[in-house]
Amino acid sequence: MDLARRISDWVGDGKPVTPKGVLKRGDLREAAVALGVTLPERFRSGADVPGWHVPWSAALGAGMPVIERGRAVVRPVEVTRDVWLAGFVAALAALCQDDELIEATRIGERALAFLSDHGPCTGHELYQNLFHSRDLGHGHWQVLYAAGHEKSGDALLDLFRGFGVVSGSAELTELGEWALAEMGRRGDDIVRREVIPAERICQLKISLERMSPPCWRRVLVPAGDHLGELHRVIQAAMRWDDDHLHAFYVGSHQYGDPGFDLEDEYEVAVGEVFTRTRKTIRYVYDFGDDWRHEITLERALDTEPGVTYPVCVAGAGAVPVEDSRHRMIKFDQEDVNRRLAGLPVEEEDSMLEKVIEMVVVDAYDEDEQLGAFRTVFEDAVEVPIKATVLGHPVEVLEFDYAEPLPGVFVKCREGEVSLVDVRFPPDTVAAWIHAAYREFLGLEPFPATPRPDWAWPS
Repeated sequence: MDLARRISDWVGDGKPVTPKGVLKRGDLREAAVALGVTLPERFRSGADVPGWHVPWSAALGAGMPVIERGRAVVRPVEVTRDVWLAGFVAALAALCQDDELIEATRIGERALAFLSDHGPCTGHELYQNLFHSRDLGHGHWQVLYAAGHEKSGDALLDLFRGFGVVSGSAELTELGEWALAEMGRRGDDIVRREVIPAERICQLKISLERMSPPCWRRVLVPAGDHLGELHRVIQAAMRWDDDHLHAFYVGSHQYGDPGFDLEDEYEVAVGEVFTRTRKTIRYVYDFGDDWRHEITLERALDTEPGVTYPVCVAGAGAVPVEDSRHRMIKFDQEDVNRRLAGLPVEEEDSMLEKVIEMVVVDAYDEDEQLGAFRTVFEDAVEVPIKATVLGHPVEVLEFDYAEPLPGVFVKCREGEVSLVDVRFPPDTVAAWIHAAYREFLGLEPFPATPRPDWAWPS
């Protein structure tokens, strides 16, 4: 707490922080020099440096500096036992890298209770007791793993010594007995919850992971809406069909349909899952295809007159069609907002989409769909045919598809190239099918003259 106080003094008139509430790298290096904290050669942020992050979190937990509008600002605080306890709880959470706070607090309480009942012990003995404890919540072992797994007992004892709750020999002190009693008396209420008021609006960025180019949507959602309602927003924003299971991952908690052994997503509001330290949660849709979404709270806003929420305000990147990793749907903000508003949407397929449906109608999976495009090119295009690749003239001799390769290839006199990069004369059937192929992959089609006269198979 002495180091937390010195951190607060160093903050002075204010220091800029990242959206996750940690110092920027340049300021952190300055603070480390001023306060005698050793930094590793490489680190992403202060959260990667326990010797800094734990006292920094303790200072924030005790309210010494507070985060306001992207800056850490000092507030005068008298360090009473209650303020000390708030800093201790925040330090526990920082050590365990647990955004939920409550799980880390329960682990700390269980560790103190073990020391109170059994006396001094080694870090390994403490870890063994915690890891096999039945008194802790589901997933507590994940929190211990984040704290260093088998070394987490040693880390906890070091933290306890630093806060004076145990002596150098790991015997519980009077302050430790008081902390244990308070943690037991207050229960989960000991954690200061920072809930975004229900009347405010959460600006969320929903990013579909492992996509290139990046696929994301920015939506405005009332903080009072439940995660179950956010699920419907994500389904509309990403054009999913809601045919598969899903789950939200918030700290050590998993929310979804309680009928599938998940915590009820209609029991927690959007404004409750984001905290000072947790700005990101995850959402997984379809546990087979495993579509993972990162949901980041960018900021909390006041409502605007005349705006109906939820609403999509920006986005980029195509999203895969359900049950397919190759056929893509381009971002259409107006379409997303029609879906969010519950309005009828245009489901009429474009001419190219009709060609795609014609090609993949009997294909079972992605490999068969790509193979179907190869078959169509072989049956509908007479080779050799002249084309260009990156502006250079080529002569296509053969269409090829091998499952380990990402898509259809063509063999030319000059070598083998991806079909994606080939341009056919715009007025040919080859160009029209090629336009459908690029549309299928979520790419902008090359110029092609619509050929409503073409139908395959004939």
